[in-house]
Amino acid sequence: MSSPEMVDYIRTMVRGDHEANDRIEARLDQIGWDGFPTLLGAVFYFAVNRRFDERTPPGAIMRFVADIRAATQTGTPEIDANAAETLIRAAVDPDVETAIDPQMAGRIQGLVILAILSNDAVADDDLEALLAEAAALASRV
Repeated sequence: MSSPEMVDYIRTMVRGDHEANDRIEARLDQIGWDGFPTLLGAVFYFAVNRRFDERTPPGAIMRFVADIRAATQTGTPEIDANAAETLIRAAVDPDVETAIDPQMAGRIQGLVILAILSNDAVADDDLEALLAEAAALASRV
């Protein structure tokens, strides 16, 4: 089960509030991160489905992943392009099979969430609704 702090952590990450994000991260280090991968996966699912659908051509997803990889800051762990494309396709098509290392999946999910939701790409109300829906989904899993 995800905690309100985890939702706050993702919100501050998306909004680029590094100071608050660091404080929340320290708090989560104390109370635990149990449930965070499930919440991150739910936010990823809703973010991807804001941007793509089952009719999205594979080339559009490939370009999106290439753009994310090109924009990644030096020193940030690399993401596997094929794994990223597969994970995105799986979010819009439940028939897509995935077998991706959990650590790689988490890195991909975080970068995709930032690429889709940050830089004021979504209004505060829309972000809050997405986070609430993701937290509700994560609590049912």
